[in-house]
This record gives sequence, structure tokens and C-alpha cells, in this order.
Amino acid sequence: MRNTLATLMLLLAIAAHAHNYVVCVGVADYPGRINDLRVSANDALTMHKIYSTNGHSDVRCLTNADATVASVKRAMEQTFARASASDAVTFFFSGHGLQGAFVCADGYLYYKDVVEVMMRSPAKTKMVIADACFAGKMRTSGKHSSNDGFTDKNVMFFLSSRTNETSKETKYANSLFTLYLERGLRGGADTNRDKTITAGELYQFVHSGVTKDSRNRQHPVMWGKFDRNMAVIKW
Repeated sequence: MRNTLATLMLLLAIAAHAHNYVVCVGVADYPGRINDLRVSANDALTMHKIYSTNGHSDVRCLTNADATVASVKRAMEQTFARASASDAVTFFFSGHGLQGAFVCADGYLYYKDVVEVMMRSPAKTKMVIADACFAGKMRTSGKHSSNDGFTDKNVMFFLSSRTNETSKETKYANSLFTLYLERGLRGGADTNRDKTITAGELYQFVHSGVTKDSRNRQHPVMWGKFDRNMAVIKW
């Protein structure tokens, strides 16, 4: 009985101190002017602020010219390597997207590259949150697909739009998806008021808001092998 109680207390202690190691990336200022966006860098800063004020997260943020392919990979490698098996790792990206890649300040960050870095992390819980046009293409197969390697892992992909959809900016400081993502993570999605935002709660909140405000033109998707009751963030 004592051994069982001691084991339970140890597990509770580990869970209480579990951390989320986060890398946020946002690119609005691309080379030249034709490809510039308005709020993507601020999307990353917004996510950085959420996780920075959360007592269970360690977060890095890279925006615009600092968000090169090499620097993003390095930030992920350094940050995610610090996680233990009981922790979670999260990668957030806002900016241009195309089939097979996120568009960083100086080139393409292929989905496969994100997968490979995350797979090296000891954390069992892995999350990719993407606010980019055609983000839903992460679900498709191909040379740089994210499908391979995650089939037996607990991974959540939360993508701002379906395969054939663009992701909308707004008149506010954030894009439509990140706008509802922020509201949800700060507590709006906490339907049972237990101070834990689960994957299922976050999806329902964000999907409903984005679909309504986009007049049914943008539909966030959540995909992967994960428990819908998995904690995305705890307060």
C-alpha cells in the first residue's frame, strides 16, 4: 500500500511540474514587398506572450528576419532537447505556407524537417500549430510530408485551414485563426472550468469561431494520433 501511494504521489508530482517547451515563429516581412503579410509576426508574439505568462511553459520566439530556416531549426533543437518524457513540445508558425513547407525569411522549412527535430525530443507529447495558407496540406503524403514518422506517436496537428483554403488576416492585430487561438488558450475554450485546455476543447472553440467569422470560407482542422483529452495548456 505504501509503495502504491508513493508511486501515485510521484506521478502527481511529475505531472504537476510538467512543462511545455515552445518555439513560436512568425514572418510578415519577406524579402521585397509583394509577399509581405500584415500580422504574422504579431501572431508569434501573441503566442509568446500567452506561454510566457503561463507558469508551466518555456518559450522561444523568432520573427521576420530572425526567422531563418537555420535559426528556426536551431531554436527547435535547443528548446525541445530540454524536455523530459513527461513534458510537451509545441511548434507554432504563422506566415506563408505552401505544399510541403512553411516559408521562413530566407527559404522553406519543410514539414519533414520539423518532424525530424521533434522526433529527437524525449517528450512524448508533441504539437504543431500552424497559421498559414494551405496548412491542411500537412495531412497529405509526398516527398516532404509530415505523415511518415508520427504514425506511432502522440502528436497533435492544429492547422488553420483545409488543404485548399487560405488563412484570413483581420483588421485586428492577429489573423483570424490566432485570434481565436489566443482567446481559447486564455480560457475561452475551458468549457468545464478546470483550468486545463484540452485538444478537444480548443478545437471546438477555434473551429466554431473561425468558421463563423470567415463566413464558412476557412475551416481549421485538427489531425494526428492523440488523445482529445490531452492538455494543450494548463493554468
